[in-house]
Amino acid sequence: MKKPDPSQFGIAGATFGNRTPATATRREAFTLIEVVMVMVLIVIITGISMPYLGGTLKGSKLKTSARAVRRITRYARSMAIMREETMTVALNRDTFELFMGGTSAAQTGGADGELDQDVLKRLGYVDGEGSSSSTGTIDKEVHVFLPDGLTIKDFDKNRTTEDDEYEHLLLIRFYPNGQCEWFKLELEDTKGSGVLLEIDPISGKMTSEFTQ
Repeated sequence: MKKPDPSQFGIAGATFGNRTPATATRREAFTLIEVVMVMVLIVIITGISMPYLGGTLKGSKLKTSARAVRRITRYARSMAIMREETMTVALNRDTFELFMGGTSAAQTGGADGELDQDVLKRLGYVDGEGSSSSTGTIDKEVHVFLPDGLTIKDFDKNRTTEDDEYEHLLLIRFYPNGQCEWFKLELEDTKGSGVLLEIDPISGKMTSEFTQ
């Protein structure tokens, strides 16, 4: 009787297409040179991207501050018109606390007042109570702290007697007729980048310009 051919049953020595079992079970691996090259590329890409990411982070502080000033001035103008009383926005030079309120204890109540507080909290502001900084004659209602690492490069306005009395506060008043005191504020970060904010005293519209 003729013996069967072992290759018919997949026994050792048989071929599988163009590969032998030894070739089929061989594993591919990275060489040391390939690993080193990948690590070098990672280091180079990290070195290139870190300054950009750092600059973006610092720029975001200026943008955050500009948004905070713009929002709180809009709110102060709206409250001054609605309540028919002067509202004041203040920035503490020492603590960088930004807050707003009237000069009397009168506040809006009811549903409208609660709605205003909810909106402000969603924008990053909190109730003015519990803040420790000096407020002058302002009945602080809401406040927020601007990011660390910024300085006040310049502040200009038509000063009043009250401004001279509270040197640590930058005061901006908003009146019931919708107008406000003109001011120009420039903030700067540690890299010398800055943002210049200026308000139109008639319309209350604020413009911002980023500087280097």
